[in-house]
Amino acid sequence: FISATLRLEYILCTLDQLWHWPALFLGYLRFLRRVRPTKIIHTNWHHILLLWPLLHPDRDIFWLHELIPNKPQYRLFFRGLVNRIDRFIAVSEAAKKSLTNIGVPANKIRVIHNGIRDPRPSVFTASESSAAVIGIIGQVGSWKGHEDLLQAFQVVVRNYPRAQLSIFGKGLPAYESFIQGRAAELGLTDNIHWHGFIADRSAIYGQLGIVTVPTRSQEPFGLTALEAAFFGLPVIATNRGGLPEIIEHGVTGYLFNPGDVDELARALMNLLANNDLRKGIGYNARVRATTLFNQERFVRDFMDLLGLH
Repeated sequence: FISATLRLEYILCTLDQLWHWPALFLGYLRFLRRVRPTKIIHTNWHHILLLWPLLHPDRDIFWLHELIPNKPQYRLFFRGLVNRIDRFIAVSEAAKKSLTNIGVPANKIRVIHNGIRDPRPSVFTASESSAAVIGIIGQVGSWKGHEDLLQAFQVVVRNYPRAQLSIFGKGLPAYESFIQGRAAELGLTDNIHWHGFIADRSAIYGQLGIVTVPTRSQEPFGLTALEAAFFGLPVIATNRGGLPEIIEHGVTGYLFNPGDVDELARALMNLLANNDLRKGIGYNARVRATTLFNQERFVRDFMDLLGLH
């Protein structure tokens, strides 16, 4: 990895990469000569930078899974990359916009939304006690909006004392301790369950009634929101990054402005107050997910892009 951050540990990491660069370059060159691939899909701009002299505009494709910051060093790099590769694939319209904002022509970008195999087992029944359980899934960090969710959940508990919040995922011990302390300050300890990391998605979504994605950062896509939709759960998420492309507001879930605790609390209580509404939105979410974000559509789009039919 090549770092754009001028901190000593990152500079040392970059220097270590450059030390190994000749072996990388020669090994990749041998690969090209031996295999002669018609298309190569790159998924990391660091690797593209290291392999820059070997890029070919009729062969190489960059599959973008992040939102590119609008900063001088990124504008310089990606504008130069335009003439070195065939095209960009963006995982969302938000990712595409981040490229056009730094000068990449729109006609060089193709949006292919991620698609996944349906994670819900054919025999799946949600827990009967899950209706009042709110979940947040993923890494526990300040950018994920856990603090905002705790504040909103305090409002929810005042009106729905039996509501529960399940937190799945791990984070830095110091931040986890901070969140646990914050929950205690808000009087929420008895209403919160910490589960840590759980790999089995059915074990997670089967015990939830509502899923929240209160992220403060720009999510390039939002896999958690998509997984929840496949399990027939309504999702309440911030209207940032690629999340509005997964969630249809008022139909498959709710979108709110980042940091708007009152708006988040109202959306949660709206679903808790009406079980039929919650189930209906969850049903809509699954229909949308299985229709627009299935693995078969994803593969077809890639085959079309690569000219394979």
